[in-house]
Amino acid sequence: MNEGFENLTFGTIAKKVGITRSGINAHFKLKADLIAELKPMFLEIITRPLIFTSPDAFFTSWVYAIHHETEFVKAVKHIGPIISPLQGLSSIFDAIRGEQTDIERCIYMSLGYAIVHLSEDNCTACNRNDHQPENEALTEQMTEVA
Repeated sequence: MNEGFENLTFGTIAKKVGITRSGINAHFKLKADLIAELKPMFLEIITRPLIFTSPDAFFTSWVYAIHHETEFVKAVKHIGPIISPLQGLSSIFDAIRGEQTDIERCIYMSLGYAIVHLSEDNCTACNRNDHQPENEALTEQMTEVA
């Protein structure tokens, strides 16, 4: 996941796991087969830290995950080839409980937050030594929401 899905090849996978390329091909004939296998794993990684009980709880958990969950950040950055943006947005809309206008506002805020904070130069989850005061406040909010 570190290099991005677009750079993933069966040869790269085989090398990393210590088997031959033909060993990978025995399990996955096409990259689409691999995508089908990865989709539920990516969804689990992304949804695990999120709270869907209300738009506010979702946004708070989203912000917390961006700052504290490295696997969440990697999955969000690389999910594009696995789940289309429209499919992902539709799933989030359906999962968050609350008024439709509040959910829509929350999703726009969450996406904007991700764009700003997941840029390569500004990714705090990628740099574990960057412990900002706002992260302490988020930790407290997550404790209250959970």
